[in-house]
Amino acid sequence: GLQSGGGTESILLSMPPLATWAYRHEAAEGTPEAELTRRFLVQRDWL
Repeated sequence: GLQSGGGTESILLSMPPLATWAYRHEAAEGTPEAELTRRFLVQRDWL
């Protein structure tokens, strides 16, 4: 699992076919997903 010390992306990519993980996925411009990404998934300096 995620607490095993393995790489997060490697673990997610090894999930069963019904659960998927797109590596470095970018939503198509103009879609609701792209708008949510632009608004909420921005890098922040938390310190």
